[in-house]
Amino acid sequence: MIIGLIQPLVGDKKEENLQQVLIQLESAATEGNADLLILPELWNTPFINRKILEHQDEWDFMLEALQKEAKRLNIWIVAGSLPYQNEGKLYNACAIINSNGEVAAITAKTHLLEVHTAKHSYYEKDVFTSGNSLCKVATPWGNLGVLICYDNRFCETYRLIAQDCFLIAAVCGFNEQVGQKHWKPLFQTRAMENQVFIAAVNPAKADYGSYTSYGHSMIVSPDGQVLAQLGSEPGNLIYEIDPEEVARIRKRSPFWKIRRTDLKVIPVPEEKS
Repeated sequence: MIIGLIQPLVGDKKEENLQQVLIQLESAATEGNADLLILPELWNTPFINRKILEHQDEWDFMLEALQKEAKRLNIWIVAGSLPYQNEGKLYNACAIINSNGEVAAITAKTHLLEVHTAKHSYYEKDVFTSGNSLCKVATPWGNLGVLICYDNRFCETYRLIAQDCFLIAAVCGFNEQVGQKHWKPLFQTRAMENQVFIAAVNPAKADYGSYTSYGHSMIVSPDGQVLAQLGSEPGNLIYEIDPEEVARIRKRSPFWKIRRTDLKVIPVPEEKS
């Protein structure tokens, strides 16, 4: 199968953001023959809380356009994440759209970003509510799991979702400072320890004042090798993978079979003085 990663330059105008994405989708599907296309986190707004709130009503506008393209181009789309309103709450959520243009699933980010530096503290919970479940979807190539940015920091999350998936779509919005340090080693480790393909997608590099986005979207193999990677500029990455590679690697090194879940930590008594 052929995967396409879409790395847009995120601005502050919804029509321009959508048009850019639609152009890249068309290119990846028609010129690159992609079967599955994946967008990054919050591609409709700069990742700034006040901007997120300004763009919180764009879910239907964006999704309807992507659904039409999925059906027209006969492709699956992991629609990145967008602000999603449900029952009076706002979620950082991702829709998975099948090749009939139907929304096969919606999943919300379960771990909300919290950062403390010498200069300031940031809480994603100031705008979003966390989701309470994980999502995997049956596709023509096997089960696809979707995790949104900060969710990928938690090894337990991968253990819950990755065992019967061939691919995890990591829908991300890493900033440049963190991306330079953690982007590759994090996803190489997650792919290697769970023996699963990972398609990690970021917006292109842009300076928004309070942060700079990173780009460098990439595909990692089930044994932790970076198979292909973009730079910081807008564009798309097309790469063909063999989903059966997951089974071959897991047969060679049966981590999942050998892994023990019965172990307990036994406290060591403190020495008496």
